[in-house]
Amino acid sequence: MARRTLQRALNWGLPLLTLVTYLYLAAYIGPQVMAQAEGQLPFDLRVLGYSLGEARGYLRVLTPEGYLLAQGPMFWADTLFPLLLGVTLLWWMRPFAGVFGMVCVLSSMSYIALDWGENAAVQAMLTAGPDWVRPVEVVRASTFTMAKFAALLLCAILAVRQSLRRRPEGQTNI
Repeated sequence: MARRTLQRALNWGLPLLTLVTYLYLAAYIGPQVMAQAEGQLPFDLRVLGYSLGEARGYLRVLTPEGYLLAQGPMFWADTLFPLLLGVTLLWWMRPFAGVFGMVCVLSSMSYIALDWGENAAVQAMLTAGPDWVRPVEVVRASTFTMAKFAALLLCAILAVRQSLRRRPEGQTNI
């Protein structure tokens, strides 16, 4: 009974907490930061990365209030969100058996690590500012961003695969 309760809490609670954190980032903080950057996407939403010129351009238009949001509430929420999303996807990838199970665990851990690496690299660019950000810092952050999305895609595919494999035979709804 206790195991079933824990499983139900994880099945529903973990995704709901992840969703709430995402909505805070996407619907509350994100629009505020974008408004402080003349509508430009934050670095960590640029799936295809960005160049030195694009990074400097973003840093130039970002207002002081935007810097405060990006280095405060957005940073902390974006530190929690990848952990929650990675653990949620990992939960959906279970059971972990053999080499495939290890690939599932490593892909989720990689997503979390890449997102946190991206956060650190973005913070370094924000701290440096538009005139002092170095090309290597931009390349590092942009590479983390693109790698994060690649790892997230792999995690999503693995989670869907494992979720479908757990369905009882003959069940048609997910």
